[in-house]
Parts: sequence; C-alpha cells; structure tokens
Amino acid sequence: MITIQDLCDILDNKISNQVQKSIIRNNFPPQIAEQMCDAIDRKERAEHLMRLFKECMEFQQKQQQTIQAFLQQYNNR
Repeated sequence: MITIQDLCDILDNKISNQVQKSIIRNNFPPQIAEQMCDAIDRKERAEHLMRLFKECMEFQQKQQQTIQAFLQQYNNR
C-alpha cells in the first residue's frame, strides 16, 4: 500500500525532475535539451509503472494468502 512517505518521495522526485529539466533547458541547445528532458520523463513514468506493478503483486499475494487461509480453515472442519 502506498504510504504518506511514498507520496512524499514521489513529490520530491517530481520537484527534483522539474529542477533538472529547467537546468538542462537553460544549458543545452533546444533539440538536445528536449531529448534529455524526454528521457527524464520516461524514467519517471517507468518508476510509477514499477510502483504500480509492485502494489499489484503485493495485493495479489495478500489475496492468495487469504484464500489459502480460508481453504485451510475450511478443510480442517
């Protein structure tokens, strides 16, 4: 489950990425800067996707544990 700390980390990362992109745009030619900023955006999206995947896997694991516990209790009757 996503915690308050996770949300703070996401926000910190977003702010850091925006600062990095601003620095890049101010120090590189537009075409190169755009490619570098796109790479930062893709990395950020990949991190969000991985977090979602992790959340789904944790949920699925808890669900399987619940079903197994129920079946074990049901079979012991």
